[in-house]
Amino acid sequence: MFIRIVVLSIALFAASLVINAQGINDCSTCGTVLLKAQDIDTLSVDELRLLTNEIYARRGYKFSNERLQDYFQSFEWYKPLADNSQVKLSNIEEKNSKLLTDRRKVREDERQIILTYFKGLKQLAAANNDAELNKLFINPEDRQMASLDEMKRTLLHIDFDDVHWFKNKGLYSVEVDNGYVKIVYSFSLSNEGIVLAYNYMAHSDIMEDFDTMFSDYMSESEYAVWWVFSLVNGKVVLTKVDGAG
Repeated sequence: MFIRIVVLSIALFAASLVINAQGINDCSTCGTVLLKAQDIDTLSVDELRLLTNEIYARRGYKFSNERLQDYFQSFEWYKPLADNSQVKLSNIEEKNSKLLTDRRKVREDERQIILTYFKGLKQLAAANNDAELNKLFINPEDRQMASLDEMKRTLLHIDFDDVHWFKNKGLYSVEVDNGYVKIVYSFSLSNEGIVLAYNYMAHSDIMEDFDTMFSDYMSESEYAVWWVFSLVNGKVVLTKVDGAG
């Protein structure tokens, strides 16, 4: 069974918050109850930003951002004031706002650490610096699972400045059809980890029947490999190499 990389539809802003067992889904009590770190630990940058803005919205803040303004106007409790200087937060709201902002900064810093790291790997790939790239592989089995050339090709196809996010998921994926084979190069991030993937996935769209003398393509040659990374103590480390096909 071969891995099929599905291109996700990316949105820049979450219209609603995810409800999870340890988290919160709105800030209806942020004016009376102090948030705890575990309440917001799993929330994304955009979710944290939206909660922070909700604290202000519940005090009547009028947003210059049209999308935010339209979002909060959909709630009956939202009563915007004519002058934002009249908006005053309580002591509890100030503390909750700071907790949310500080956590968002941590999340943003984590993203930056990850993207900076992979931009560095891409520079090594462009320079064909195999010696440095080979240092990623602690286990000999990982080095044997996939060729370094596959990793380098994948890195060179990813635009790490164009990775976009939906909640805690980030993605950049490229499908190349050279008339012979379709290959998907992808970079994805989620709570489960950071994955760089190479997917030699199918014959080209132009092939009506690849089992002829006109092409030597063999479906048995389809395969995928992926490199799984994790952020550990502020550093990105390669934790596993796997494959299928």
